[in-house]
Amino acid sequence: MISSQVARPLPAPDALPLPPAGWGAADALLALDVARPHLDLDGLVAPLVVSALTTVVLRCGDHAVKVYPPGTDAAHLERVRDALDGCTVAVLTTRRPVETAYGVVTLMPWVLGTEPRGWREVGSLLRRFHDETAGLHLPDWTPLSRLPGVVGGLAPEDAAVLLGARADLLAALSSVDSVVGVGAVHGDVSPGNVVVTADGPRLIDLDWVAAAPREHDLASAARRRASGELGRTEYAAFCRAYGADVRGWEGLPVLDRIAELGAVAFRLWECERRGWPLDWVEAELRRWRTPL
Repeated sequence: MISSQVARPLPAPDALPLPPAGWGAADALLALDVARPHLDLDGLVAPLVVSALTTVVLRCGDHAVKVYPPGTDAAHLERVRDALDGCTVAVLTTRRPVETAYGVVTLMPWVLGTEPRGWREVGSLLRRFHDETAGLHLPDWTPLSRLPGVVGGLAPEDAAVLLGARADLLAALSSVDSVVGVGAVHGDVSPGNVVVTADGPRLIDLDWVAAAPREHDLASAARRRASGELGRTEYAAFCRAYGADVRGWEGLPVLDRIAELGAVAFRLWECERRGWPLDWVEAELRRWRTPL
């Protein structure tokens, strides 16, 4: 059986919270200025904003700087980094995270040749990652950890529907058997999170690495196949490269619904950030009164 730790209460505060409204690239640049003395970065190199959403990625010469919003648990990031130390199939940070008033700053090499790879290569790399990280002591996966932080703008009875759905899904997840096994998972598997280095392809964006049923990583491709985004041939190549096909596993519907509810949480945050209306929520509430 999957460890009951998967369904235990969430830590408070959330280790990887979504940023507050208004936080973004300008704050990340301020965080970098404060953190520079601890990162051994050349002060003459001007940072370039590469992406900005839930985190901000900056290029600073030969380095990539990733800035997390205030409230991020730097100790959690450090624990994951320490657990993965020596992993040969992932791009890891090279300094301890630096906490500032504007965000938490991490540093890693800037990887050239970052064109996305195909799903066959993703399957092969994911297999290596799972094998190489077997037995590591990592934080337990906390599905939907961001949901409690984004329902505050809803009426209490509406928030209770979504939080109740989360509780039901976690209970269902804890009652199914993992066929592939429980171990380290990447948590956000896609070709976009694979980059090419001089030593071969590597995984990036390790924010959600945790101890979980490994089907969590495989379900990402299965959902894309079900939606038609991923073709039959490409999906078959992914499964052959990894050595398993998660379709037909009894827990897949639970993982799919967890992913759907996670999308609702992200949409709530996006609406708050942009001041968009919540007129879509009522339809969602009808869906989530019966989670499975």
